[in-house]
Amino acid sequence: MRASHLTMAFVMVLAMPTLGVCEEPATLGTPVSSTTLDEQRGGDDTQVHNNVNIDGDVTDNTATNVITGANNIQNGSFDNASGVFSVVQNTGANVLIQSATIVNVQFDDP
Repeated sequence: MRASHLTMAFVMVLAMPTLGVCEEPATLGTPVSSTTLDEQRGGDDTQVHNNVNIDGDVTDNTATNVITGANNIQNGSFDNASGVFSVVQNTGANVLIQSATIVNVQFDDP
């Protein structure tokens, strides 16, 4: 795997439930041929285009007698977290927060 995809694959593996060892591989169904897989494969691994179009505007706002707090991320804040997640924090007033996440997953032949 390429290094950029290794991290995402690692995160995905951590997010998956623990699977037991299957004693009978036939229970997974009949394997399909490489030709069938080639016909059903999607995408083109030579071109990946990701676009996030975020267009926000904060204008003509006022904040009077505003008390803002502190953002704290404590030890253990992400314990037992799994999957892909993000953290957005705001301590201000009249703040525009825009967030986006793009996840590309590539499965390579081992």
